[in-house]
Amino acid sequence: MASLRQAGSLPFFVRRFVAGPSAADAVTVAQDLAKQSIDTTVDLLGENLRDRPRIEASAQAYVSLLEALHGAGLTPYISIKLTMLGLDVDPGLSLALASRVARRADELGGRVCLDMEGSGYTERTLAIYEQLSKNHKSAEIVLQAQLHRTREDIHRVLAAGGRMRLCKGAYKETSGHALQRMDEIRTRFIELLEVLLPRAQRTCIATHDDAIIHAAERLLSSSAPGDSKIPTESYEFQMLYGLRRRTWTALRQKGHNFTVYVPYGLEWQPYYRRRLAERKENVLFILKNFLRH
Repeated sequence: MASLRQAGSLPFFVRRFVAGPSAADAVTVAQDLAKQSIDTTVDLLGENLRDRPRIEASAQAYVSLLEALHGAGLTPYISIKLTMLGLDVDPGLSLALASRVARRADELGGRVCLDMEGSGYTERTLAIYEQLSKNHKSAEIVLQAQLHRTREDIHRVLAAGGRMRLCKGAYKETSGHALQRMDEIRTRFIELLEVLLPRAQRTCIATHDDAIIHAAERLLSSSAPGDSKIPTESYEFQMLYGLRRRTWTALRQKGHNFTVYVPYGLEWQPYYRRRLAERKENVLFILKNFLRH
């Protein structure tokens, strides 16, 4: 691991958005944010592994990451990709390895979120979540508001435990699979929150979009006479490491739970491209921050 921490192992423009090359770097960032009462979900970068030894090594890396976060005095919360655990090779293998990770998270009082990849993986990822949630309270899943099928998928998640992260969606999809216009995706996101917030055990609102944030706050603060207030522990806002730091603080000061998605590792290019370089709203945030400094 030490060799991966050499200076210059990540390009300078990536370091703002990726904690570093090693798990130790991510733990350090998580500790620093915890001092500000901000939680983290840590992601080991990488995807689409087909080599069995590397797949097994990824599962062990996830377990070790949970243990490192716990050992640092943090509630361990990680995000994992099932294609890192052999989903392209054997869904049964992927389920078995994800179960191993979730079992350790249960033991440590942590959380494990199944990151959602492209629409070709949606059904298989949902099926594995449904199996995991039967035995592991740590299991969560990501759903993407842009996909047409998400309206129905939400009910499957609610039936299987109701712990999920809702995001717009980072993958480019065809019109047959997903909404294409940002205003339509934004409207759909808010409609889905209206379903989730009163019913889910946990709703993670993953967005940098002010319109969605403000709509979520309205939903959280408004309730009909006789309705019970949505408990604070049943939701949180989430954003990517390196983006909108002032908003993190502002939301925490309002009393909302807040989690930052902290990636680490050398396989940063797909993450950087999809989450940052190809997302117009995130590009604007990046440019504004560079100009400000």
